[in-house]
Amino acid sequence: MPKIPTFTTKEKPTTDVGSLTTGIQVSPRATVAASLLPGANELTNYAIKKRDNEEKLIAKKAVLELKAESDKIIESQKDNISEDEAINNWKTTITPLINDKLSTIKNRRVKKLVEAGIDLENSESIYHLKTNSFIAYEKESTKIFNDEMAIGVNNYKATDNAILKVKYKTDLKNKAEKFNKEHMLGSDDLKKRKEAIDSVLLLTDADSFIGLPNAEKQIANLDSSLKGETFLSNENFNKSIFNSYESKILSLAVEGDPNSDYDEAIRLINELENFKRYNGNKVVSGTIEKKFAELKERVLGESIRHEDKVAKIQLGNAFFEYAKGQKNILESTFFNQFDATFNKPANKEKAFEAGQEFDQRIDAYVLANPDATYAEQQEYARDLRMNIIDKYQDVEIEKITAFNLTSNKFNVTREAEAIYELKKQYDKDPNQPNTLKTLAKLNGFVDKKGNPDVGALLNVYIPILQDREKN
Repeated sequence: MPKIPTFTTKEKPTTDVGSLTTGIQVSPRATVAASLLPGANELTNYAIKKRDNEEKLIAKKAVLELKAESDKIIESQKDNISEDEAINNWKTTITPLINDKLSTIKNRRVKKLVEAGIDLENSESIYHLKTNSFIAYEKESTKIFNDEMAIGVNNYKATDNAILKVKYKTDLKNKAEKFNKEHMLGSDDLKKRKEAIDSVLLLTDADSFIGLPNAEKQIANLDSSLKGETFLSNENFNKSIFNSYESKILSLAVEGDPNSDYDEAIRLINELENFKRYNGNKVVSGTIEKKFAELKERVLGESIRHEDKVAKIQLGNAFFEYAKGQKNILESTFFNQFDATFNKPANKEKAFEAGQEFDQRIDAYVLANPDATYAEQQEYARDLRMNIIDKYQDVEIEKITAFNLTSNKFNVTREAEAIYELKKQYDKDPNQPNTLKTLAKLNGFVDKKGNPDVGALLNVYIPILQDREKN
C-alpha cells in the first residue's frame, strides 16, 4: 500500500492567526442597523415638531376665544368716560373667564402658551379701553358744551333786558374758554369759537328786528358797532338775513288763513329786496337772487287768490252753522225726548234717518255749487229741510230704507195705491201741496225754473213700483 505523505515541523502549534493589513477602512454605518439611525432621528424630530404645532394651535384657539369675550367687554365699555372704571369693569369680567379656561387645560406647555398669549392680548385690551374712554369723554364733553351753547343762545334770544344779554354773552364766552383749555385746543380754536358766538348773537338780534320799523337801520347799527364783517362774512350774513326774512314772510302769507297779513308780507319783500349791510353789501345777490324771485312770485300770486279764498272759507263756516240749525229743526220735528208723543224709538230712528239724508244732500249741494251765494245756500237748506219733513211725514219707520243719492233715490217705500192716489190729487190741482212734488224736487226732477216736474218723476217711479209688485 502506498504511504500517505506526512509533514513534520519543528515549530510548536499556536492559536495565533495571521492577519492582512490594508489601507481600507470600514464605516460603522455599513451595517443594516447602522443605516436605520438617520431615519429614526428624523422621525423623532418630526414627532416633536408635530406635538409643538398641535399645542400651539390649541393654545391659539383658546386665546382667540378669550379675545372674543374680551372684545365684547371692551365694546360694552366704549361709552364709559371713566378710564379707571372701564378698565376695572373689564378686569372684573374677564379674569374669571381666563381662570376658567386655564383650569380646563391639563398640558403644562399649552397652559404656558395660553398665559403668554393672554398677557399680550391684555396689553392691547387695556390700550383700547383707554382710547375708547378718551373718545367717549371727548364726545360727551362736546355734547354738553353744545347743549350749553344752545341754552345760552336761547336765553339771550328770549330776553330784551340789555344787562341780561351782556351776562349771557359773557357766560357763553367763558364756557368756550373753559372747553378750549380743558381739551388743550389752542388759541386759534378759541378765537374761532368766540367769533362763532358773536356771529350767532348778532344774527339772533338781527332776526328779532325784522318786522319792526326801521329794521334795516337797527341791524346796520348793531352790525357796525360790533364790526361784524371781521368775524361774519358777507356770504353768511346774506344767507342768514334772507332766511330770517323768508321765515317771517311765509308766517304772514298763508293762503286762505283769515289771520294772514299779505300787505305786511309784501312790505317785507320790498324791504328785503333793497336790504344792504352797513358795508354796502347787498343781501339779495348771487345765488340768493333766484330764491328771492321765487319767494316774491309766490307771495304776490297767493295774495291775489287769498281774499277770495278767505271769503269762501268764511262763507262756508257761516253756512255750516246755518245748515246745522236747519238740521236741528228737522230732527226735532220727528223726535222730542220731553214729549210723550214724539219720544218713541221709532221717532228717534226717523229723526236720525232724516238728519242723515239732510247732511248728505247738503254735502252734495256744496260740492256741486261752489260759487253759490250765501243767500242761495240758505234758501236751499230751508227748502231741503221742509221737503225732507214732507217726505218722511206720516211714514212708518219700517218703510224707510237707507238713503243713497245714486242707487236708491226713492228711499221711502210707499205702496203703489198711495202713489196713484197722490197722482190723482196732483192731476186734480197741481198747485196744491203734494208729496210727489217733494219727491220730484228732492231727486232732481225739476224744470228750467227749478219747479218740481211730477210727470218726469212718475215716468221713472211707476216702473219701479211695478217692478216691486212683480218681485
